[in-house]
Amino acid sequence: MGEESAEKLKQDLEGLKETMAIYLGSLITEVVQTFGEKGREVVREAARRGGLWQGQKYIRENKITDRGIRAFADFYNGMSDVELFKIKVDESSSNRFVIKTNICPYISYWQEMGIPDMLPEFCVLATYYDLGLAQAFDPHIAIELTDDMVRGSCECIYVFKAQE
Repeated sequence: MGEESAEKLKQDLEGLKETMAIYLGSLITEVVQTFGEKGREVVREAARRGGLWQGQKYIRENKITDRGIRAFADFYNGMSDVELFKIKVDESSSNRFVIKTNICPYISYWQEMGIPDMLPEFCVLATYYDLGLAQAFDPHIAIELTDDMVRGSCECIYVFKAQE
C-alpha cells in the first residue's frame, strides 16, 4: 500500500469514527431525553441485543464450542475494538474478566456535542452492547462499568462477572 493510500485509509477511518460517535451519541441522547427511564431501558436492551447478535454470529461462523467468561475473553481480545480503544486485560479468570482503557476515539466528539452534561451515564448505557457480546458466551454474565471517562475518570474499567 502506497503512502497516499495509507493516508486516505487513515482519513476514512477518522471520518467513520466521527460519524459513529455523532450517530450513536445523537440517537441515545434523543431516545433518553424523549422517553426518560423507558428510553434508558430501550437503549440498554437494543444495545444488548446488537452485541448478542454479533457474538452469536461470531460463534456460529467460527464454530466456537467453548462457553463462559474465558471463551468470551478470548473472543474479546481478538476484536478490532481492542486495538482501536487500546484495551488492556486487567484480570481474567473463570468467573471474572476485567478490561481497562484510557483511549476513546469517540469521547472528544461527545464532549463537543455536550453529551456528558446532558447524559452523564451515556457510556453505561452504550456498554450494554459489550454485555450482549458476553452473553452470547454465557447468558448469565453481567457487566459493570465501574469507571468511565465521560463521567470524569482517567480510564474506563469494564467488569464482566459470571452470575449464578
